[in-house]
Amino acid sequence: MRVISGTFKGKTIPSPPGNATRPTADIIKESIFSVLEHHTTIESSIVLDLCAGTGQMSWEALSRGAQHATLVDASVIMCKHLRQVAQEFGVNERVTIIRSEATAFAIHGQTRDANIIFIDPPYALKLCNTIALSLSTSPIRLVGTIGVFEHGDQEAMLDLPKTTTLWHRERGGTVVDILRYDSPLP
Repeated sequence: MRVISGTFKGKTIPSPPGNATRPTADIIKESIFSVLEHHTTIESSIVLDLCAGTGQMSWEALSRGAQHATLVDASVIMCKHLRQVAQEFGVNERVTIIRSEATAFAIHGQTRDANIIFIDPPYALKLCNTIALSLSTSPIRLVGTIGVFEHGDQEAMLDLPKTTTLWHRERGGTVVDILRYDSPLP
């Protein structure tokens, strides 16, 4: 895994211990950031990374000038690894790492209002729709926020009210849906 653009361009993202993560392929990551750059300003944005895993989407956003990233993961091991990477990249002051289950955090999490939310749970759990619906009752302000949902091809995103689909792509067993929240969900 590597950062593909920005101040950390070419820097290797250390792999976490074990094989519990499934990093996003560079070609998919590059496409996601191309869409994001077309629809929002990454520079000075606030990022929320649910099911952060390796944190590679947050590291990429920070490399491209994001102001702050909150990385949420349920694993103690992953959170420890994320702290080590933040230290290595020298971005401790721009990162908050929280150990929490993503759905619970989406419902109850107290964080800065995010401009960009990355949601990439383990595909087998089929959690993207659950998390998307949990965000609808969240204290996190969503108007204008862009949600990047990465999921397996066995889960189809629900047609959420008051959102606009900006991009939908399938590559192998991976599906990416990028949505913009146009107004508060009911």
